[in-house]
Amino acid sequence: MTKKKVLNVLFSVLLFGGLWGILEATLGSLLHMHFIPNTMFLASSTIMVPIAYFLMGACYKRTGTFASSIYMAILAGAVKLIACLAFGMAINPVYYILMEGAFMGIALLIIRPKNIISFAGLGTMIIANTLYLGVSTFIRVNPAYATASQVIDNFEKYTFMINCVAILYTFATGALIFGAMRLAEKYNWNFDKVKKVIYHPAFASGCAALALVLTMVIR
Repeated sequence: MTKKKVLNVLFSVLLFGGLWGILEATLGSLLHMHFIPNTMFLASSTIMVPIAYFLMGACYKRTGTFASSIYMAILAGAVKLIACLAFGMAINPVYYILMEGAFMGIALLIIRPKNIISFAGLGTMIIANTLYLGVSTFIRVNPAYATASQVIDNFEKYTFMINCVAILYTFATGALIFGAMRLAEKYNWNFDKVKKVIYHPAFASGCAALALVLTMVIR
C-alpha cells in the first residue's frame, strides 16, 4: 500500500475503533448495570454488536479493505484487555471482540458491499453476526461437558433469538439513517466541514485516547 493508503487505514481505524471503545465503555457498561432488565431486547449482544458492525462497515467503506475490521477489533480488544487486567475482570470479552472483527472481515470479503446502508450491508452484518453468535455459543457452553439440551437451548437463545433481535435493530437503524440521508439530499445539506473535522488525524487519535480513558474510569 502507498503511504497515503496506509495513513488512511491507520486514522480510520483509530477513529472508528476509538468510537467503538467509547461506546463499549459507556453504553456497554450501562447495559450491564443491575437496574437494566435482563431481557434480550436490552442485552449487550443485541445492542452493542450491531453498533460494532456498523462502525466496522463504515471503516471498510472509507478504507476499502476488509482487514480494517480486524484492526479495529485489535484496537478495541486491547483497550478492553487493559481495563480487564486493571480491574481484575475476566478477559472473555476480549476474545469476543476479536471474533466480531474476524467474522466481519470474512463477511466483508464475501459480499463486498458498495454501501453499508443497503441490503448488501445488512446481509454482511447477518452473516458476520450469525457466525459470531454460533461459534461463541459453543465456546460459552463447551459441548464437551454440557448436555445436548443445554447446547440446543443456548444455541436457540443466542444464534436465533438474540440474533434476530440484533438484525431487527440493525434494519431499523439503517432505515432511519437512510431516511436522514435522503432528507439531507433533498435540502442540499453540506457536511464537508464536519467530515474534515471528523476524519482529521487529531480527532481520530483523540477518539482512541478517549476510549482508553473512559474504559479505565468507568469499568
